[in-house]
Amino acid sequence: MVGETQSPSRNNTAVIYHRLREDILHGRLAAGSGLSQVQIADHFGVSRGPVREALRLLQREGLIVAELNRRARVTPFSAEDLEQLYAMRILSEAFAVRVSVPHFTDADLEDLSQSLEEMERLTGGDVDAWEKPHLRFHAALLAYAGERILHLIEQWFEHSERYRRIYIADEPSAWRVGAREHRSIFEACVNRHEVLAAELLARHLSRTALTVLGLVAPEHEPSVVRTAVRAATAVETPSPVSSRRVPNGAL
Repeated sequence: MVGETQSPSRNNTAVIYHRLREDILHGRLAAGSGLSQVQIADHFGVSRGPVREALRLLQREGLIVAELNRRARVTPFSAEDLEQLYAMRILSEAFAVRVSVPHFTDADLEDLSQSLEEMERLTGGDVDAWEKPHLRFHAALLAYAGERILHLIEQWFEHSERYRRIYIADEPSAWRVGAREHRSIFEACVNRHEVLAAELLARHLSRTALTVLGLVAPEHEPSVVRTAVRAATAVETPSPVSSRRVPNGAL
């Protein structure tokens, strides 16, 4: 019912879920680490009921694995998971920025510029502080793609966070190269070159994915990411049937 007060148990579940989710995505809870219901309940000062429900939500989201009669644990890093996340980001974000660039106003470009300048100022420092303008920058690039598309992209962006932090922590050139790529994407937007912006964004995302794969699974062949990049950066050619008259009733 509208205006109905949530029960304390439901509120506790939400608090525990969001806190654990943030800790997993930000790497504060390491991949593969165990999660004790008793310890979590003690930490939050609640019974085990809200903890079990929070863990169930995290399991449904794929952030933890839980087996019968065994302690839940943070989902381990997976080359396949990383590839799927970044392939979907490459395809969807390249499309979204291509849709959005023609609609950018001067105010939109100013917002992008401010986020970019803040990212550059925070480069090499605190990752959590840098992530805030980084998130705003990427969200602004895709602003006109539509609510349903943006909702899916937001989920993939969040889930790729823990992989992205490996890249930032373990790749010495990450800050410098990332700053240069973000600047190039912004300049393509300013020049209203949506095709170039889409290509630069796709290659930016793929470089992060390929670098992390090289760090955590060097034996893995990243065919999914490479295929996504080729699809996202393919040059359009007119269809041979595009000039033909479409029969009445054809879909």
